[in-house]
Amino acid sequence: MTQLNPNPIIDSCTHVLPESFAVNRERLSRSDSTFRSLFVDPKAKFAGYNDLITSMDEAGIDVSVCAGFGWTDPEVARASNDYNLEAARSHPDRLVAFCSVNPLWGEDAVEEVKRCHAAGAKGIGELHPNTQGILDADLAALAPVFDTGKNLKMPILMHASEPVGHGYPGKGSVTPELLMALVIAFPNNTFIFSHFGGGLPFYGLMPEVKSALKNVYFDSAAFPFLYRPEVFDVAARSVGAEKILFASDYPLVSQKRALDEFAKSGLPTDQTQMVQGANTAKLLRMRI
Repeated sequence: MTQLNPNPIIDSCTHVLPESFAVNRERLSRSDSTFRSLFVDPKAKFAGYNDLITSMDEAGIDVSVCAGFGWTDPEVARASNDYNLEAARSHPDRLVAFCSVNPLWGEDAVEEVKRCHAAGAKGIGELHPNTQGILDADLAALAPVFDTGKNLKMPILMHASEPVGHGYPGKGSVTPELLMALVIAFPNNTFIFSHFGGGLPFYGLMPEVKSALKNVYFDSAAFPFLYRPEVFDVAARSVGAEKILFASDYPLVSQKRALDEFAKSGLPTDQTQMVQGANTAKLLRMRI
């Protein structure tokens, strides 16, 4: 990746999928629980990486992270990972690949992470603990993949959900107390908790929580569906602006809409620049 402009706009969580996934929606819904929870509805949105590039150009976004989903079928995971890696190779100055596995696959998951890292992946995830069975697993079973992520300096992107509020496809029950258990069990891993961590940043006003979150970041994926724009200011006050990463969750939310809503956050200029790009660039070791 070439050097970015001094104040880049980076979307830290987007999703692109191979065209074959849309064509084979019914078959994949039978084989993969996460796919079924998110895409069984014929109205569910799919996008390819060329669609994403067009969206970025229209919205004025410099770089996007192509995250996976918490797949439950290894073949689906590998196909998705390969597509993200292809996206990053095709647009090395615009797109960054993450890879997704189920940590409960053990050594197979470790090998897939290593394969993807060697091919350029910068992070692991998104993981979906509900459909992947992580919530019911012994935390020790997660250690091989989590240790690999730590050793390779790959942050782990984790789906999170609010303990209150409206339901939606894929919401699940990965609420703040469960995320805290992960943080305490794996204090040396770097985590990104999506969707503002289901509200976990708000507990950053508790000194012991803020201390425990030293290696944790929170993205804003799909925030227009969840919170008023002031959520950025509230989270910045409670855990620090340096912990917040702008994300749209494209194509679920358009990148232009996410940026337009973010502009209403009320953050001062220096914090706006941190959240909309500088924090992600630093976390993923991009040159700015």
